[in-house]
Amino acid sequence: MTDLATAGRHALVIGGSMAGLLAARVLSEHYGDVTVLDRDVFPEAPDHRAGVPQSHHAHGLLPRGHEILAELFPGLLASLAQAGAFHTREGIPVLQVTPAGRLPAAPLRGQGEYLAFSRFLLEWQVRQWLREHTNVRFLPATEVTRLVGREDGTGVSGVQVRYRDGREGPEVLHADLVVEASGRTSKLGGWLQDLGYGAVPEESVTSDIGYASRFYRRPEGFPAPWHGLIINGRPPHNPRAGLILPVEDGRWHVTLGGFAGHHPPTDEAGFLAWARDLPDPGLYEAIRVAEPLTPIRGYRTPTNTWRHFERLPRWPRGLIALGDAVCHYNPIYGQGMSAAAVSAAALETSLRTGGPDFEHAFQKALARVVAAPWQVATGEDLRWPGVKLTGASAGPGLRLRHAYGNLVLGQAVRDEVVAGAFVDMIMNLRPPSVLARPAILARVLGGSLARALGGTVQDAEPALSPEVVSLLRTRPAGAPFHAPRRIT
Repeated sequence: MTDLATAGRHALVIGGSMAGLLAARVLSEHYGDVTVLDRDVFPEAPDHRAGVPQSHHAHGLLPRGHEILAELFPGLLASLAQAGAFHTREGIPVLQVTPAGRLPAAPLRGQGEYLAFSRFLLEWQVRQWLREHTNVRFLPATEVTRLVGREDGTGVSGVQVRYRDGREGPEVLHADLVVEASGRTSKLGGWLQDLGYGAVPEESVTSDIGYASRFYRRPEGFPAPWHGLIINGRPPHNPRAGLILPVEDGRWHVTLGGFAGHHPPTDEAGFLAWARDLPDPGLYEAIRVAEPLTPIRGYRTPTNTWRHFERLPRWPRGLIALGDAVCHYNPIYGQGMSAAAVSAAALETSLRTGGPDFEHAFQKALARVVAAPWQVATGEDLRWPGVKLTGASAGPGLRLRHAYGNLVLGQAVRDEVVAGAFVDMIMNLRPPSVLARPAILARVLGGSLARALGGTVQDAEPALSPEVVSLLRTRPAGAPFHAPRRIT
């Protein structure tokens, strides 16, 4: 908690989603008071809210995100489990089916716990923790309309707000530090121009992704070795992707996605038909026998953007930006919440380091954190016809990178070492350069050459075995599988 050196200092966070909440937790150790503003009125129980339309859709928290949450919020993961989050020490946490086929997946077998939950349960638990354990207060139904500059022109002294619940306004709220964490719809670029800091350089990719989601009741005793399933699209011909994520209260959160203008339908027949046409039939066969619990909800994200605040020649004192307000990726890769956690960790490091220009130094440090996942996500988006990158060049080696990526996947489905390196990369545990290390390069090229000389390609193993599919097709939707044994 705060000490005498920080007492009386006020930090103000714009946005109460994951990036803002995690930033508020870090700031609570360095500022006497922290205020979180949000346009919404927060729900009194774990539930969807209008300001987070994507919470209707499945969210994953990558391993680094789990680690940071555990560090920032002692006991939070246990509280999530007590609140009904899915948790287990057995089975395969998530099985991934890549364009080359199914990746090798080792079961947990008691060597760690797999925990999965919905976005709105996580946000609610984090808000409760902050209210009970820190000097953080929430100011809901509050919209920020502009930044307030310091009289000497060196920075920001607060924000002007408009209240959305009938309170009188507008009003100026003063702070020693303003944190912009309002997400992909951030207006910070325009506010900075109004204060004379110039236009913010941006690069964006028009992935034009759409997705549709629904909650299902997980069939009791479902006879598969995995708890969650990811099925990737197969560029350039099959843009369909899908995800099953086990969440709280015995439910599956199912999201179907499509790239480059191919969007899954939200009607019953169209949703199931889209699932049936995925590159692997496992997801379709699973939801066909599951009980639907909610309507099908759709969402579209035409463009993903990296706002290069770190490139501005001048940066105002008393202001930082993080989370989706800086960089929002294609959500189908599941990087958003974990990126928010990594941003919070970078903020903690910058605050400890301090210095007279800590704010601009933080933006530069954050840009280094953002670069690797942006490269991975953008490179994959550019595999699809019609997707364009603006504000930057993909580089002359893009086709070579794609070709090598195909070889990596071709080897990964047969080689646990290569699969491990690939998974570490997509989980943001190691940079993309891990796949170019000599040991991995040798296995990829050697395996590819051996398959080429052999002249045969083994069929990829599906997410569900033929025996499981046959069993599923004997059960009506919603019927339990009473046999406890899982068929592999």
